[in-house]
Amino acid sequence: MIFFITLIISFLFLEPNFSLEIQNKNIWRYHFNLEDIKESILYDSKIYCFAERGYFYLDLESNNIIKNTVDLNLSGVDVIKALDYNGELVLIYSSGKLDFVKGNRVSSVDLDITENIKINHVTNKEKYIYVSSTEGVYVIDAENKTVKERYEYFYDPNDKVNVSFLNFSKNKIYVISDDDIFFSDTNSNYKDFRNWDKLSLFNDSIYGSFIENDQLYFYNNSSIFSEIGVSVGTDVDGEIVMIKEMDNMIYKLFKKNQSMSLIVKDEFNDTTSLNIPQNLKVNNFDIYDNDMWLVGDDFSLYNVDENIFYSPSNFPVKSINKIYDEDNIIYTFSGGDKFSVHNQGLWESENLNGFDSISSIAKNSLNTFYASFSHGILDYNNFIIIDDNYPGSLLKKYSNSSDIVVTDIEYIQDVLWILNYGSNTPLISREINNNWQSYEIGIGFNYPLSLTFNGSETLWVIHDKSKFGGITLFNTLSKEKFNLSITDNKLKSTNVNAIAIDQNDYVWVASDEGLIYFTTSKFDDIKNDDNYLTPNNGERNIFQNIKINDILVDFSNKKWIATNQGIFVFNSENKTIESIKTDNSPLQSNNVLSINMDKQGDIFILTDYGLISYKTYNESPNLDYSKLKIFPNPVDLDVDQNVKITGLVDNNLIHITNQSGRLILSEIYKGGGFLWNLKDSKNIKVNSGIYFVFITSNDGSRELVEKIFIK
Repeated sequence: MIFFITLIISFLFLEPNFSLEIQNKNIWRYHFNLEDIKESILYDSKIYCFAERGYFYLDLESNNIIKNTVDLNLSGVDVIKALDYNGELVLIYSSGKLDFVKGNRVSSVDLDITENIKINHVTNKEKYIYVSSTEGVYVIDAENKTVKERYEYFYDPNDKVNVSFLNFSKNKIYVISDDDIFFSDTNSNYKDFRNWDKLSLFNDSIYGSFIENDQLYFYNNSSIFSEIGVSVGTDVDGEIVMIKEMDNMIYKLFKKNQSMSLIVKDEFNDTTSLNIPQNLKVNNFDIYDNDMWLVGDDFSLYNVDENIFYSPSNFPVKSINKIYDEDNIIYTFSGGDKFSVHNQGLWESENLNGFDSISSIAKNSLNTFYASFSHGILDYNNFIIIDDNYPGSLLKKYSNSSDIVVTDIEYIQDVLWILNYGSNTPLISREINNNWQSYEIGIGFNYPLSLTFNGSETLWVIHDKSKFGGITLFNTLSKEKFNLSITDNKLKSTNVNAIAIDQNDYVWVASDEGLIYFTTSKFDDIKNDDNYLTPNNGERNIFQNIKINDILVDFSNKKWIATNQGIFVFNSENKTIESIKTDNSPLQSNNVLSINMDKQGDIFILTDYGLISYKTYNESPNLDYSKLKIFPNPVDLDVDQNVKITGLVDNNLIHITNQSGRLILSEIYKGGGFLWNLKDSKNIKVNSGIYFVFITSNDGSRELVEKIFIK
């Protein structure tokens, strides 16, 4: 494993002319749903609103909503608590990291917690920030940006405490666990378990606490208790959600019959009720700029006093678990009946009215079809469900259930090809005239997951690796089939996750044990002759034993390899590799689940942390040079790292020369875009001056396209 890591590092940035701009934050975009806000804070005349993944802020001076989360060097996007400490915005993440933000400056503190430790609550007193967790309390010195100490044991030296939250009252500190309340004098040594006492008076879990008239109170969903555990009752009708003390006022949020109400008690014990629109699920509330603001599910931010909703737009559906591309347009699914489409930089969400668990999409010139893991196929234009009762249908239910599981569909020459998971004849074709045919594709191979067409006659079908796994090849003309196996050296592993066919007709197979490829996608060639090869540097398989979840071939024929160790961009022609990971890019997780590309050349990356995209400038090739563009121009040698050329025709021969005619760079480039990192063919940065770009088209004609001014 050490050898592999060394090998990868040795390959990084060996490709001098097409190096990725992975550290340029301007070409990264997060695509997180920002409707469900859990936390908010007023800072620098802005209301920051934090969802499970990502955030936005409302500028109260301009009323503009800003939701670009890539521009600051933050430790993450999963903010669970925010504080305003002495003019600094303090962000606390579920990972245990803290960011102190002031302007463009970010200082970080890491609690160095393990994955099994969960942060439950954060509060501050004087110069210290107290972080309650499943294994005690962490204390951070906010002035010095250091972890001061940690309290793990309270009252019992043999029992670590899951701390839900803590609070201070007069001269005491209270620590609340699942079952007990621990307290100590504020001038005590908290690390010494002997300085803690215990109350075991509450039968129910404690939700939170608040201070009224210098007295600390606790509450659960039905009752309010004093410091000594005596119930003082409640003056609300319904289930208590949250109680806060703000500006000598007590605010009680409660729920009754799925509706929420906010009761306010002033210092004279007079009560008023603030109206909350019906069916709003409120997660938090606060007073900003003298107005009451609510944050919550499906509405983001609401000003109660002005009766105005503020919610960002242009984001996909929540909880994305699958991305899919059709005609180089990105679709996102979340398991429900809603999905989102990304086209020309914008998201649009659609509702299929109960047709949920979407697995894939297929389009022809007349119609769009959606496949489901439960309901069969939806004829979208006519909104007709095609299931086992549909006239002529050969779809079968899965086992003894009522589900019709369709894992993938694809239109090929006006024939809809269908994978019917669990059927004895799981490969099905349906012609436009509703003529159906079904095919057995091997004994026991009844659990296909996805299909890939080679553009001529061969279907490559991946089978569920939890069953038999492997791959079946099916000839759509002759209806022949055969299965690739390990025993005949046609597969390295049956745990196959993805297949991609590149511009050279090479077939790339991603599995739990690495990457292999075939130098042809043709049925007869694979059946009779070809064995797999492994990508290497001339010495060794460079992806050996790496779990590869997905693979994408971009417009320049590079392979984007999604793994549980980040992304590797592999140029199979010159054997160079670039690595995209959390430590050298805004990527939020190295566990990359899926990867797709749209026609603008934007790479969409789904991780276990959410969806992010990376702009390559390598867009779909054009038919002519009418849309060719070179930018920036002029370019600053010390500031700008790359010159982008877009609007190219595929297989361009690009020449760049200096004023004297000396050749600086000469490359054949596939795809519709090109990045020049201002280096020559020897990887040496050029000097300032005027450079000429020539392009030779497929017919052999050569023309001067543009001058580039480098200063």
